[in-house]
Amino acid sequence: MKLDKNTTGLIYPALLFALFIALFAVPAFAGEWNNKPVMCAPEDETFSAIASKGEVLISVADQLTTVRDPDEADGMSISPAVLPWALYANLETGTFTIVEFHKDPYNVFCIIGFGASFKWVEEGLKLRHDKGE
Repeated sequence: MKLDKNTTGLIYPALLFALFIALFAVPAFAGEWNNKPVMCAPEDETFSAIASKGEVLISVADQLTTVRDPDEADGMSISPAVLPWALYANLETGTFTIVEFHKDPYNVFCIIGFGASFKWVEEGLKLRHDKGE
C-alpha cells in the first residue's frame, strides 16, 4: 500500500505528539509524604486541655510512625519509631483528641488529631463480639 503525500505529512506530527505524551505524561502510583502541623506540649498542659473538654481515655496502642532522621538522604527514618498512642473522647459531647507520646529526650505529648462528632460504630464492635474475640 502506497501512502499519498497528504497522509505522509500527518504521520510525523502524530508520531511527534505520541512521543511527547509518552515522555511527559507520568502517572502517579504512590502516596506522598505531607507535613502536617502537630501541637506538642508537656504532660500537665496536654492533659489539662483534654480534661477541660471532659474527655476520658478510650483506647491505647503502639503507633508505628515515620520520623525525621537527618542522617538519611531524604530526611526520613528508614524504620518507623514505635510511639505510645491514645484516644480520648467525651461520649456525651462527641469531642475527641488523639495523642502520641515522644519519650526521652523530648518527653512531650503531641496532639495529632482532635475534633467533634465522635461516635462508636456499634456494627464493628458487634462483629468482633460475634467472632468470639
